[in-house]
Amino acid sequence: MKCQHCGINFDDSERECPMCGARAGSKGRLGEPRKSMRVRDEEPERAKRTGSARPKAQTGARRARASVKPIRENKKNGKGKIAVIAVAAVLLINFLPLLTDIADNFAESVSTYQFDSEADEWQEDLYYVPGETYPYDPDNYQSVYAALYDLTGGYAAATLSDGSVLELDVQPGEMGDYTLIMQDGTGSYLESGYTWCAYNYPEEEMYNEAYPPEQYDCFTLCLTMDENAYEGAQGGIPERYALDEYGERWFFLYYAPETGAVVLEDMEGSDLFGADEFVFFEPLENG
Repeated sequence: MKCQHCGINFDDSERECPMCGARAGSKGRLGEPRKSMRVRDEEPERAKRTGSARPKAQTGARRARASVKPIRENKKNGKGKIAVIAVAAVLLINFLPLLTDIADNFAESVSTYQFDSEADEWQEDLYYVPGETYPYDPDNYQSVYAALYDLTGGYAAATLSDGSVLELDVQPGEMGDYTLIMQDGTGSYLESGYTWCAYNYPEEEMYNEAYPPEQYDCFTLCLTMDENAYEGAQGGIPERYALDEYGERWFFLYYAPETGAVVLEDMEGSDLFGADEFVFFEPLENG
């Protein structure tokens, strides 16, 4: 199978492209009539995975994760670094032939096209500004990134319908650190890691009809866990706090520029929010 986004050939059984992470079979720029082509270095990304549709979602809405998620370097030092280096060396030795094939395929696909400097330009990433309008151009897609800190004011808290209290403390920066604390009545769950947040264009049809683009801006939010713990009578971390196979939590975040209201919707349909479909945060400035 040939990737329609970066052009490499990969096995038909793969669900995503091993080079750029695009979903297998998804339509990309290489499958469209060629006007001009540019090649740019993309940040590493998680594989694009489709979120579960909700009953209240727009009819026919495509509720998918954003396509590019940078992976931040692990901060652990000492023995952790040595172990990581050792594992990386073993992986490199075992997968070097595969990487060589991928590089050859990518170079071959790139050589088919030439960058037309007069017809196209390199695009820089955009960073979200409340109230700003971002035109949607599927032929020249431009990602718009946001710092979660700028949306929540650094700290936000919410009370769920089952009485659980959820607190989210975020540090400044595009991939700022976060601390999630949840008091569920029987114990306290604590989780820390880093954030990633990207704007969803209304034309991508990811908005829930309860939060229309006329009033809210929609974002895909990912929390990548580094450490977590639970103190309570149950003795271990309850299933309610389970993360996905990558140690991540994915949400749709709705932000009202006029009021500063923040609403979270769980993309995975996990038990984190209990019976609640949405969690309403009250953003507060750090003192």
